[in-house]
This record gives sequence, structure tokens and C-alpha cells, in this order.
Amino acid sequence: MERLLFYSDSAEYGGHEALTVQAVQYLAAHKLEVSVVFAFYEGNERLSKRLTEIKNASGNLDLCPLKFRSRSLQPLRSLFSPWQVNTIRAAMERARPDVVVVSQGRIESGTLGLLAAKRAGLRTITYIPMAHHISVCGRPFAAGFREMVNGYFYRLPDKIITISETARRMLLTRGIRSDVVVVPNGVEVRAGRRQERDGFRHNHGLRSEDFVIATIGRIDFRQKGQDFAVQTISRYRQELVGCKFLFIGSGPDERRLQEMVADSQLQAMVRILPWTDKAPEIYSSIDMLLVPSRFEGVPLVMLEAMSRKLPIVASKVDGMAEFLPGSWLFPFGDCQALAKTVAQVKNSDNASLLELHQKRIQVEFTTANFCAKFSRAVLAQELQHSSKLD
Repeated sequence: MERLLFYSDSAEYGGHEALTVQAVQYLAAHKLEVSVVFAFYEGNERLSKRLTEIKNASGNLDLCPLKFRSRSLQPLRSLFSPWQVNTIRAAMERARPDVVVVSQGRIESGTLGLLAAKRAGLRTITYIPMAHHISVCGRPFAAGFREMVNGYFYRLPDKIITISETARRMLLTRGIRSDVVVVPNGVEVRAGRRQERDGFRHNHGLRSEDFVIATIGRIDFRQKGQDFAVQTISRYRQELVGCKFLFIGSGPDERRLQEMVADSQLQAMVRILPWTDKAPEIYSSIDMLLVPSRFEGVPLVMLEAMSRKLPIVASKVDGMAEFLPGSWLFPFGDCQALAKTVAQVKNSDNASLLELHQKRIQVEFTTANFCAKFSRAVLAQELQHSSKLD
């Protein structure tokens, strides 16, 4: 029986962590002649809760909580943290895995585990959805040196699993020689119910006739662009009359977002709601998804909205540019273009396009497809290794 060890030191539980957990649940439940271990940052309460549920349900998952988490400038920190690396290495060696799968939202996270696995001489796969340069996704401090350090970590794994052809091309332009495999994201598809829509709107002071536009996800201005969205709403509020905007989530810039809404006197148009796991209730209650991000992978919220036949207005980058029609896209940072695109999509007949989107998700981007393809990508590493030994 093969033994897989998954590693994540993220302090947050976002879409990438949720997909990693889906893969672990599939592997643990289906047995597949493997046993599974998960080493994770003990302070990530949502991740810990989900893993405990899987462990109790399957009996085929061992948990290894760790005290370490990724922080800013983590690749640099990892190179100068021998005690942390050796502690993680020792935990991995005790688990005796055949392969280590490091879950990295970006290369800046998970580097402690990646380094520990390689120093333990273990075959290593990294699961990473984004490979943007620091000029796009980071702060300019010592950017050239940090890119050099990041390049070292990109070259460490024996195999890379990513989520789209766009991300794969980003990785290959870095000169990576590892095997790079695309495993598309997957989402659960469930239609909303009328009572969910009515109840949600009533609870949040929304009228049935309001056109509700939601931005869903971590409140992080640097990546997700909620500040840019609020600037647009404030500047073009007359053009957006009749629209109500929801920002659903939590994150490091939550208080700043609240201050921006108050300072711009947008309380009548904008609501900030806490994160909830009741996705069907949200999607059944809104009329449009807004993704104003500076950079992304392939957002799960976009796929979920597509599965529920919702129009999506998004910045023209990454997975959104790959999946959505040009008439639904705007250049990041262009407030006028964002407001114009919202109005245009709101007033268009999108019925046939929404139907095509839903069918595409049902065929290509289900959770079942994701789990099966991810498992094959991970276990193929073992098959290749065994054939070399033979």
C-alpha cells in the first residue's frame, strides 16, 4: 500500500485548501490502495475541522498538526529556518510517506514543507494554482532577489499539478523542467431554491426588485481588488442606480473596506457580510457575480456562478480571461470600464450563454472529475517510480 503525505501551512482556508481537502477525502474514502497523512498548521481551524471530519468518516487519514505557518517573505524565511525545516522533516520521516504533496496557493506558501521533503529525500509533488511574478502579486521590496529565491523553490518538486493552461504556461516560462500536469478545478452543482432567495434577501434588507451583485472571497485588496470595486461604485453611483453590492468574506482588509464604504457614504448600496459555508443560499439570492481581482487562478466562485447560470463581470486576467466572453471583462483598475461592463451585462439577454456555461461546468468541472484526475496525477508518480525500479 502506498502512503501519501499532504502538507499545508496556510493560516487561511480558501478555495485552494478546499480543493486539496476534496482530493484527500476522495483518496481516503476510496482507499485506492493508499493510506493518507495530512500535516497542517494547527491554527487553521477550518482546515482542522474538515480533516477531522474526514478522519472520523473514513478511518484512512492520519493527522499531523504542526506549529508552523507561512508568513510574508516565507521563501526567504524558509532558507534561514533550519530548526523549523528539520522539525517538519523529522515528522515526515516518522510518517514514512512514498510521496509528499505540498499544497501551495502560490510559491510563497508551503516552502517549509517543500524544503523539508526534499531534504528528507522524498519524492515531492506541489499543487499550485498561480505562478505570477512578484511585479503582479507581491510588493516591490527586493523583487529581483525574491524572484531568484522563488525560482529555486519552483525547481524543487519532482512534479507540479496546476489548474489551467494559463497557469501551466506561466510555470513553463520560468524554465521549470519538472513534469507539469493540469487538473482543472471542480465544483458541486446544486440549483438554488426560491425560499433560500427570499430568506436571504429578507435577512439582509434586500428587496425582491433589487439587482444584487456579489463579490465573494477573502477581503484582500492586493489580490482581490475590493477597494477598486468600491471606488467604482462611489464614482459611478448614478449609473449603478438599482444595484446593490454585497462583499461576502473576511480577511486582512475587512476593516479598511468598512471604512471605505462609510467614508464614501455607500451604506445604502453596499453590504459587507461575513463568510458563510451556505454557498447555494448566496448564489440563489444574487443576480450577478463581480470578480474585480488584480490576479487569480481559476476562481471557484466563478465556476460556481457559471454552474448556476449567473452572469459574471470580471477583470480581464488569468482564469477569467480564459473562461469568460470578452464582453463580460474589463481592464483591472479602470473604474469607468467596470461600471460600463456591469450596466451592459445587466441589460443584455445572456440566456443562451448562461445555458452553455452551466452545461460546460456539468461536463468538465465537477468535483468528481477533479478528484479522479487529481488522484491519477498523484498516483501516476508512484507508477512511474515503480516502473523505473523494475
